Parts: sequence; C-alpha cells; structure tokens
Amino acid sequence: MAKYSEKDVEKLIAMTQEDIDKLDYETAMAKLEIAVDALEEEGTSLEYGLKLYSVGTALSKKCSAALDSAEEKMLQLLGTVQNPSEIPFDPEKEGR
Repeated sequence: MAKYSEKDVEKLIAMTQEDIDKLDYETAMAKLEIAVDALEEEGTSLEYGLKLYSVGTALSKKCSAALDSAEEKMLQLLGTVQNPSEIPFDPEKEGR
C-alpha cells in the first residue's frame, strides 16, 4: 500500500523550481521519496513518469546541494584561524 495519496503526487508534479528552492532538506527528501515510490508503481504512464522524474531530479539536486553545504560548514568548523585544517567527515567512522 502506498504511503502517499494521489493528491500528494499531483501536488508534487505541479511543483516549480521556485517551489523546490524554498524547501528545506527534510521536506525535499520526503517529497523525493514520494516521487521515487510513485515511479516504482506499476502502470505509471510515460507522460506522468516523465513529470515525476523531472521533479525528482530537481529535488535530488536540492538535497545534494544541502548536503554539500553542510559538509562545507563541517570542514570550516574543524579548522580554526590559528590551526586551519580540512579533515573530511567520514560517516563510516564518525556515524550519522
């Protein structure tokens, strides 16, 4: 059973880039999950699938940019003015 309604998907495919740019990371990720789930459902028409893919791609880029920004801030926090350092964050070692 789907975790979303048809109305959720309709709202999703009606989103513009401006709407996506306003989303925070968590909301964008939740909407991306809806897009992926809807794409994986059998019987999705080509036209509908293309719209979902387009919005999903934009949401994916939004999430990726947010993660890149967070990583950059983490690297800045690891260094100081007197002792600059750039130690990459390793989620395998340091957890998430």
